[in-house]
Amino acid sequence: MFKLLATTGLRRSELVSLTWEQIDLINETIRIDGKGKKERILPLHPHLIPLRASYKASLRSYQIYSTESVF
Repeated sequence: MFKLLATTGLRRSELVSLTWEQIDLINETIRIDGKGKKERILPLHPHLIPLRASYKASLRSYQIYSTESVF
C-alpha cells in the first residue's frame, strides 16, 4: 500500500476504494475516480507490477471480486 501511495500520488480515499478493474496491466495504469467524480489516469511504477501479481496470487478465489478493494 505504501509503495502504491508513494509512487502514484493516490489520496487515502482513492486507495481504499480501489478495485481490480481499475488496474490496467497492459498499459500499466490505474484509473481513478477522484474528487468531484473526475476521472484521472495514473501510471503504475514498474516495481509495483510484480508486487501486485504476487499479492493477487496469494488471495483465495472467493477474495477476488470485482467490487473488492485491491489493498
